[in-house]
Amino acid sequence: MKRTAIALSLGLAAGLPTVALAQAGHDTNHPAQAQEQAAPPAAPTMPMPGMPDQMRTMMQAMPAECLSAMQQMMQGGMMHGAVDASKAAGDGNAPEFTRAYVDAMDAMHGPMMEGVMADDPDTAFVRGMIPHHQGAIDMARIVQQHGDDPQTRAWAEQIIAAQEREIAEMEAWLKEKAQSEAIDFGRTGGTVWSADEGGSSISALDLGTGTVTTTPIPVAPHNVDLTPDGRFLLAVGTPTSGDHGDGHDHAGGDTAGLLVMLDPQDLSKPAATVEVGAHPAHVVADRQGRAFVSLSGSDEVAVVDLAQGAVTARVETGAYPHGLRLSPDGAELYVANVEDGTVSVIDTASLTEAARIPVGTAPVQVGFTPDGGKVYVSLRDENRVAVIDTATREVTDRIEVGPNPIQMIATPDGRQVYVANQGTEAAPNDTVSVIDTATGEVARTLKTASGAHGVSVSADGAFVFVTNIADDSVSVIDVARQEVVGSVPVGDRPNGIVHGSSN
Repeated sequence: MKRTAIALSLGLAAGLPTVALAQAGHDTNHPAQAQEQAAPPAAPTMPMPGMPDQMRTMMQAMPAECLSAMQQMMQGGMMHGAVDASKAAGDGNAPEFTRAYVDAMDAMHGPMMEGVMADDPDTAFVRGMIPHHQGAIDMARIVQQHGDDPQTRAWAEQIIAAQEREIAEMEAWLKEKAQSEAIDFGRTGGTVWSADEGGSSISALDLGTGTVTTTPIPVAPHNVDLTPDGRFLLAVGTPTSGDHGDGHDHAGGDTAGLLVMLDPQDLSKPAATVEVGAHPAHVVADRQGRAFVSLSGSDEVAVVDLAQGAVTARVETGAYPHGLRLSPDGAELYVANVEDGTVSVIDTASLTEAARIPVGTAPVQVGFTPDGGKVYVSLRDENRVAVIDTATREVTDRIEVGPNPIQMIATPDGRQVYVANQGTEAAPNDTVSVIDTATGEVARTLKTASGAHGVSVSADGAFVFVTNIADDSVSVIDVARQEVVGSVPVGDRPNGIVHGSSN
């Protein structure tokens, strides 16, 4: 069915009274004995002259209850009653269970409509059925809470078990389908590299061919970056023989961490390594041939001359420095200090800490807007993102996002900031919050995969890439469509990620 036909049918269905749609949408969820109690009415006829063939076919395939409700709506017989019922449920006069049922139905309809708009008919069916099943589960739980009839409670238990099983099967099908289908990157080329900390490897996703190559390296990498000239792919971490923990344990211990300098065209070539200090977390490179490495174990940033392959300076920071990024002009380096709730501002010319800005609890990473006017800081333990005005060096806003935000990045046009919400080790999260920089609000929340952690964006701004640390994958977000278009398996526990253009 074409998108236009589906849109027309949804437009008609959206106006149906809630009770009529509930009956049409949920009868199939009831056990057989419930169906035997009342035979469905005969399918009503509806005027067909002039109706497109696709629309006519769809209408003929509709359940009788839905057609009947639609016919009555079009004749005007039920509209006023539906509006009155909706008002009664929402103004506090209705019983608590009625309001709960109406809320469950309202929560279901939007995702169902969004799901069936998928271009592929099989995918549209599955994406539409998942919220439909969730709606059945929500209603079953309501009757378990408020009902007292043994039969309805038994049906509710059966429905919950069956629908949860089918939702899990459908989500697994969607995941498998996404991984098996080639992602169309259009004109966006280059390579995406993920730091697979659990596997002591780097995975390279070639956007031209869609192939992934995973290569062992001498460290368990926590983060990666590409030098501006494209000559080196840089990775930082503890040596493979050391204890690199679960992806965020960088403090303590005597093992010296390493900066690894790799050939991005051939990761299998012997790598040059530089001993940088205690538990390196992140690395960024500037246009002067320097790399800056945050050292969580010694509260400082090591400055590495890449041509010499040696540390040439060290700059003190706040407690437990982690994520860091350079300003667009390269004049300043902002560093998130996890344990003292601050961001260090380092002058890259004098290599001194110019300021230390209090931001909130557990800042993990920072991200500049392309004009350098703002810095966004993930506050992991607050489930928020702080916004710093770089001119005044003051926090001007704090934005609620998902659970335990880690990395974020702004799109090249500066309109959006993508924030990966990792959740906890016990309860990994799978969402990315999309902040509209003009309004300072989360405009959309996208679902990636378990343990969303690292974020990078393609040079043309067409795609955002997210590592999923608990799923061993990289999700791809189409920025124009605001949709996750697929996930690609990579190495074990991917952390940092970076995109490099083909040139």
